[in-house]
Amino acid sequence: MQQFRAGEMVHAYLLTGARGLGKRTFARVLASTLFCMSEHKPCGVCDACRRVWDWNDPDVITLFADDGKQIKVDEVREVIRQVGQHSFGTGHRVVLIEPVEKLTPGAQNCLLKTLEEPLSNVVFILMTHELTATLGTIASRCVRVKMQPWPDALLGDTLEKLGYDRAKIPMALGLSGGNIGMAIECLEDAAGDEESRSFAAKVLASKSDADILALSTALKDGKGDAEQYLTALETAFHQALMMKAGLLPEEALSRYPKGWVDSLSHVDEAALNRLLEAVFLARRRRAGQVNWQSTLDQLMMTILEEQKSWQRS
Repeated sequence: MQQFRAGEMVHAYLLTGARGLGKRTFARVLASTLFCMSEHKPCGVCDACRRVWDWNDPDVITLFADDGKQIKVDEVREVIRQVGQHSFGTGHRVVLIEPVEKLTPGAQNCLLKTLEEPLSNVVFILMTHELTATLGTIASRCVRVKMQPWPDALLGDTLEKLGYDRAKIPMALGLSGGNIGMAIECLEDAAGDEESRSFAAKVLASKSDADILALSTALKDGKGDAEQYLTALETAFHQALMMKAGLLPEEALSRYPKGWVDSLSHVDEAALNRLLEAVFLARRRRAGQVNWQSTLDQLMMTILEEQKSWQRS
């Protein structure tokens, strides 16, 4: 913030952290700080700030993969072409790219060349949900800013100010682990996530290879929902870890199969961490363009074998 207020930015930043921690929001705060016309930056109310927050500033160029698709090299080239032109305002331009791991190999190499030869008055703010899936040569040319989970007191106060039911906030705090995006999802309980939650429950309830095969067949056309499926499984294992650590009551896991929840009493934290690592590996494989059906099958089989080992032990 001090660098942006003083106009002493480096040419590229990489915001890292789990989805939902506020990377894109913070990126806009930084951009509005750079363009803000008030003495105390960012004010959030001047025309420059409002243009940034309304996605209406021509000097803030965005490249987002919200649809789950890869970011192609032609899209990166177009961004580089735009920043090479004269700015519309103060002379600065800001490029927001999220998530970096969605760039195709060609797009990453194109971006890397620009980062190696920085353009004057252009700041790249890159965002990644999974640092290990980001090209190391890109990460090494950026200042990394790790987004941390929010303290419960701050998160609870923020949720209350946003208008959420005070009585429901404590449960959201326990389920989210300091992730404001996840906390908001818990409070809103969006119906659109029902399919991914149902998927996670079916995977956790699987008892045999035949169960996995049936799930895989039913989901063969679900590549567009891949991130939601992975997030649903990640959330289940994360909440199980929190329950094991005494940070979450067992009833908070009521959405999951009872047999699976009961089995957690015989499982140590290392086993749950292995399952989280399996989800992270699936994300890396997906980012590396490995066949989604193969990636999903391998992940579900890993979960099944791990849970079978719990029963044997």
